[in-house]
This record gives sequence, C-alpha cells and structure tokens, in this order.
Amino acid sequence: MKNYFQHTIILYFLAVACWNSNWAQVKKAKEILWTTDWSPNGKYIAIGGNTDSLRIYNGARLKSYKSIPFNGTITRLQWHPSKNTIAVATQLSADKPCLIDLDTKKKIELNGISADGARGLDWNATGTLLAVADNDGQILIYDTQGTLVKTIKNENGLSITAIDWHPDGKRLVVVSDKIRLFDTSGNLLKSIRHRPESVLLLSVAWHPSGAFFVTGDYGDSENKSLLQYWSQDGKLLQSIAVGQAEFRNLSWNPKGSRLATASDALRIWDLKGNLISYGKSPDYLWGVAWNKNGTRMVTSSLEQRIALWNAKAEELLVLE
Repeated sequence: MKNYFQHTIILYFLAVACWNSNWAQVKKAKEILWTTDWSPNGKYIAIGGNTDSLRIYNGARLKSYKSIPFNGTITRLQWHPSKNTIAVATQLSADKPCLIDLDTKKKIELNGISADGARGLDWNATGTLLAVADNDGQILIYDTQGTLVKTIKNENGLSITAIDWHPDGKRLVVVSDKIRLFDTSGNLLKSIRHRPESVLLLSVAWHPSGAFFVTGDYGDSENKSLLQYWSQDGKLLQSIAVGQAEFRNLSWNPKGSRLATASDALRIWDLKGNLISYGKSPDYLWGVAWNKNGTRMVTSSLEQRIALWNAKAEELLVLE
C-alpha cells in the first residue's frame, strides 16, 4: 500500500480530489461538491467544490440565489456565526483562500497560506478569529478583517485535512496523519496516532460542550473507515467501523444531541456513538451541515447532488 503521508503524494491526490483507494472509487478529477454550510439566519445554503463557482441557494427550496466565480477547487467554506460573511478555502486555484462579505461584495484574500492551498477552516465560537490549516502543515489564525495574527507550525509539513476550534476558543484540534491538539499560543498539547494502520484522517468536530471530539478517517482497501469519539484530552472513547466509504465531513446539531456524518450514506449518531438514523444516498456524500435550529440538514455529493433532509435523515428535496 502506498504511503499516504509522503508529502508529494498527498499533494498529488489532493490535487485530483481523489485518493488512491478502492473506497472512494474516483478514477479521475470530477466536478465534486466538497463542502456546504447554512447562513446564520437559516435562509441560505452555500455550496463549494471544483465547479468553478461558489453557489448560494435558497435554503427552503434549493432555488439558485447567487453564484460567485472561483477558479480551481473550493475545499471548505464556512459562514460566519453571525455575519453575512463566508470564509472560503481553496486549492489548485488562482483564487486564494478568502473572506467574502456578501452584503458589500468585498473579497479579502488571506495571505501567508501555502501556494498549494488549504483544506481546513473554522471560525471560533464568537466569530472573532478564523483558523485555516493548509497543505504545508501550517495553522494560520486571522481576524475578521483578514489580518494574520498567528502562525502555528505542525509537527511536520504534511497537509492538514481538517481543523476545529474548541468551544472555549483556547484550543484547536487538527487532523492529517495524526490527531494533534494545540493551544492558541502554538504549543503542541498532544499528538495521537489514531489507529495502528497508516490511514489518513479527513474530518474532526468538537462536541458543542467541549467535553469530547469526533474524528473520521479515510480507510483503505484493507481497513474500514473509522468514526472515533475522543475525550477532550485525547483518550479514545469509542471506535466505529461502518459503511463503504470514508467519513468526509461531520456536523453536530446546535443542541449537541446528534452528529451527522457524510459518507456512503447520511448517518445520525448520538453522543455515545449509537446510530440513530440512516439516510440512503445513491452516491458518496462529501459535505454535510445542520441548519441553525437543528430541524434540517443539507448534503453535497460526489455526483453534484444537493439534498435537504429532516432530522431523522429522511430526504426532503434534491437538486441534481
């Protein structure tokens, strides 16, 4: 099996949006919808991928509302917790990662990020700081004006695939070849090998209480993808092998009672890792996000399907 963590190989597979694995079954670069999020007021949904645009839809009927051109791949986007501003991460793109104010149409480029782009991105709970994790293994922290206020170096220069702020705003968790916990001064608090096999991690999400976090990995032809629950100090609580595809993205509902996972299906889990609901999908899901009152979810997929679901993982509406 090829070593996923050799730097040049990681960047190559990031470039084509396809890892050399039987799980993903993607043989060439495709127009994939990588990421999605809801606006703070719950009225709109943002969608990004390698479709050369950031698309915004009405959240009730999935009617197109706005399209903003982007070259290359949007790997991650996230609406500000309270403002009409979207943070966008890109790779293989002439457009740098940026902040977009949808009211003023102002676009602020985020400087200092790897020329190869970034995949991890997250606002802190108050929306005062944005963390970006790039393909050179850097963690960069910006204010709301796009000013770089802190750069944190990872243990190595490998690409970071996901990042999440602890709800208290004092810690960050990042994933790539390992799970790593940092404080905001840049100190490495803990480095965790999540399983014996060399399997890439793809997603991470703190529980809203901050008491624990969850990770999802890629798996490979010999090892199933794992969804894992961890204590806040990095002790393994639960490890779950299920499904036929990697765990691309995770999203907690606002109350923290349910976790949604994007994989070969939409799955809803409780706080202890019990499967509560299952939503069948005809293709692999990549993006997933709850709305702000926890009544609906949106998913984006490998085959450019956008779907709305209720809280029981029942599909309500699909845009192909």
